[in-house]
Amino acid sequence: MEKVVSLTERIKNGDRAAFNELYLLYYASLQNYGRSFLSAAETEDIIQDVFLNVWLHKENIDETLSLKAYLFRSVYNSALNVLKKKQTDQKMSDYQQSIEELRYQYYDPDANEVIQSLYDNDTKNKIDAAIGSLPPRCREIFILSYIEDMPSKDISKQLDLSLSTVQNHIYIALKQLREKLRRSSD
Repeated sequence: MEKVVSLTERIKNGDRAAFNELYLLYYASLQNYGRSFLSAAETEDIIQDVFLNVWLHKENIDETLSLKAYLFRSVYNSALNVLKKKQTDQKMSDYQQSIEELRYQYYDPDANEVIQSLYDNDTKNKIDAAIGSLPPRCREIFILSYIEDMPSKDISKQLDLSLSTVQNHIYIALKQLREKLRRSSD
């Protein structure tokens, strides 16, 4: 009486023809199953890895367990690993994008207080220099009007000048300041 040797046993003994038979027997089913989780290319890679793993560890195959169930479970677990990696890669990409946005935001003068302060100080210094270059009486009237927020009528009383003289000095001061600030920003 001849003993019938199972496909699993033949593979375990290193029979390449038995392994090829296993491959042909389950490849299409595994491909369809894997496609429910992943793309065709990803599924192809997983199936190749699963079959390679079976061949490389053939001596450890448990003959009491279903080789079919093992193959499907391996494809399922590998697909989950690929999906987890994709999710991790996406999270990492999102994280890197957030860092990049924060970095750009840090150097944006409108969003960064330190840089805004530097610009403000630079502008303030230019304005102070421009005010300082005004003729003395003109500078005095401008400071009273725009810095100390004093009405022109009160300035004329305090300095004993006519209201029109005060307004002329303010006009001259503004005209000179605009010109000086425009030149300093060029």
